[in-house]
Amino acid sequence: MNTEFYFNRIYAIAFKLTGDEEIAEEISTKAIINTIRDFNEDYEVNASMFKLTILELFKIYLIMPKSRCNDNIKGIQSALLKLKPINRALVIWKDILGFKISDNTPVSGSYGELHRELIYGRKELKEHISMSQLD
Repeated sequence: MNTEFYFNRIYAIAFKLTGDEEIAEEISTKAIINTIRDFNEDYEVNASMFKLTILELFKIYLIMPKSRCNDNIKGIQSALLKLKPINRALVIWKDILGFKISDNTPVSGSYGELHRELIYGRKELKEHISMSQLD
């Protein structure tokens, strides 16, 4: 994986999450810097580094100040934060970003296990969102 592709993909994911160019640039840069600092000293871009950067991006996005997001995103963020980390990562990976479970999924496990966790995560997310709309 070349460096330019890596930077572009991380930014594209950040933009899909936020819908805002400025915020996407900010959080993708922060995720890349954090990952490079923690991952390796030679800055070689590979699949593991890509996965770790995406996970870092999710983490940054989910703890962003609520004032940076609109009300719908606040509700989704809140519901996503209630999910187990594996379910949260899979729901974001598949349903928000549109990747296949088999496409460099940032969590490990067999396809069947990951698919079950995705289904469970979707069910839980739907319940959390339904409950928050009743409040």
